[in-house]
Amino acid sequence: MLVLEVVRDAAVEFMETASTDDVAEVVRRAVSRLSVGRDGSDVFVDVFPPASTPPTATVRRGALVVDVATAGRHELAQVLEVLSSQASLALERIRLSAEIARGRDDKPLVEQASDVILIVDDDNRIGYASPSARLLLGASELRGSPLIDLVDAAERRQAEYFLRYARRADPGTVSARSSRADWTVRAHDGRTVRVEVSCRDLRAEQSVRGMVVALRDVTNQRRLEHELTRRLFRDELTGLPNRPFFDERLSEAIAADTGVTGVLLVDLDDFRTINEALGREIGDAVIQAVAVRLRDAAGEDRLTARLGGNEFAVLVANAPDADIIEDLADRLIEALTWPIPGIGDMLSCTGSAGVATTMNADTAEELLRHADLALNSAKGAGKGNWRRYDPSASTAAGYRLELRTALSQALRDKALILEYQPIIALDTGRIAGFEALVRWRHPTRGVLSPGEFIDIAEESGLITPIGDWVIATAAQDARDWPGAQPDAESFISVNVSAAQFRSRSFVETVHRLLVEAGLPPTRLVLEITESLLLRDDEKVWKDLKQLRQWGIRVAIDDFGTGYSALGYLRQVPLDIVKLDRIFISTMATSARQRELVRGIVQLAGTLGLSVVAEGIETERQRQISTAIGCSYGQGYVFSRPMSHQDALEWTMRRRE
Repeated sequence: MLVLEVVRDAAVEFMETASTDDVAEVVRRAVSRLSVGRDGSDVFVDVFPPASTPPTATVRRGALVVDVATAGRHELAQVLEVLSSQASLALERIRLSAEIARGRDDKPLVEQASDVILIVDDDNRIGYASPSARLLLGASELRGSPLIDLVDAAERRQAEYFLRYARRADPGTVSARSSRADWTVRAHDGRTVRVEVSCRDLRAEQSVRGMVVALRDVTNQRRLEHELTRRLFRDELTGLPNRPFFDERLSEAIAADTGVTGVLLVDLDDFRTINEALGREIGDAVIQAVAVRLRDAAGEDRLTARLGGNEFAVLVANAPDADIIEDLADRLIEALTWPIPGIGDMLSCTGSAGVATTMNADTAEELLRHADLALNSAKGAGKGNWRRYDPSASTAAGYRLELRTALSQALRDKALILEYQPIIALDTGRIAGFEALVRWRHPTRGVLSPGEFIDIAEESGLITPIGDWVIATAAQDARDWPGAQPDAESFISVNVSAAQFRSRSFVETVHRLLVEAGLPPTRLVLEITESLLLRDDEKVWKDLKQLRQWGIRVAIDDFGTGYSALGYLRQVPLDIVKLDRIFISTMATSARQRELVRGIVQLAGTLGLSVVAEGIETERQRQISTAIGCSYGQGYVFSRPMSHQDALEWTMRRRE
């Protein structure tokens, strides 16, 4: 597992190297990690371009030079070869990029390249293909062929858009990430290859007169990334999707608003007794058997997930009516009544289920709450039962209507307040910034958290004025805060909903509010969620780019709760990743989870992103977060959210 992790991390880091020294440093870190029991200080590593001659006293493996002791370890031979190959490709890419940037004649540059170099005209027809096309695509004679024809049919539209963007983009403002894309190409021998595509518009260069398109084979690298993503969103014991994955798909199904969406929550009866009487090993076997039965009973077109412990969920999307969902509840309960073979003497296990649909709920949170209420009702009726949600037994709809009416008045009555929770630099303990958290002082229900009214604000259209008020107030308050050090100023981090960000004048409003408050843009961090990035929206990307050009930083909040998180890290213009508290809370008890988070942190680091560990509640969690490389920490172990005045006094005390 360590070897696989080292190779995977190195592959990601090589993507971002810009010099020979960078490549050598990536290899040095990898070899040091593989040299168990050594700190790496006595491990000699160097990397040479293919044409260079290495020192005679060393052992060479391709482009990689290591000391004799390291190279002589038989168990490291294969991984050294892999690192050598990766380093060689990185060096070659750096050399080609430098040569193309100097505008030299294209053909000598690409004759020896392992990456495929193409020159295409304005109609995307290939005018030149490097000899390496024979290895990657199974053919080198591509002159006159449409480049788009090489791309998988399902991705051709996106490929055409990417090429158009590359031609019309201002070269001075195109970032390394926005100038790259991934395509699936079909080789002439039938192979499917995943390639990373980069473009450079050299139509004005007399020696080129075309768009230079480089294709790099990243099939294995993307496969490793997919494996990491799978581990993020799969339950380790059963292989079923886990709670974050289920929540994401449920939100997508409700947003699609096609047909009836239903949730069935299934809970095993008396499972605690099984664990205590027969042991955890038998309990795990029961959970695995139940997972298979529920998945088979639900069918391949239904999403079956393990939410945790002995609780499962099934998602039914786009159903014509609720009867189908209720019929499924009958099948699930029946599937659990049969004894489980192979476990002791045919162990029997029953379950209870709660059913809820969008006929009585508007949001994923509300739908799950209804299903949970129905599950409690089923358990109250005895074992092996299911119940549907009964609207007459709940005041949820009336409660939401009341909140919606009162929220508009709250804005006029200035009943909204901000509290601030510090974000701490884990290496020094200094205050790096504060996150602004909105609260509502309800006249009868007390102080309400954002989770209780933000979705209502979005539905009613109040999210934009509320969001503007939050930014304006936070910016004014932050202006008064000194940094933890005399020469440092703390930043203020503000959550922005997808609906607020997509409003027509959001970018201009942020700029105006900062000017009015007198707060430098460099002191503002905007936290966005992955839901904002679920679709390819050119306006969103343009606005993110404009905000960052002004110096405003962008953070992705609750990282790991969205399905395509790793893809966002590679593609979206970001500065900060805030790890969801679900990861932090389990690191202290799960070595596997800890290593998984370590990999995410290292990946973020290679992309130049800072990492904030959210929800640190114990000293042990703080120590682990520091050890795995998180830049910042936030949570109750440092401080609970506090008023502006308390935050000011708290900061002053920390400076003394």
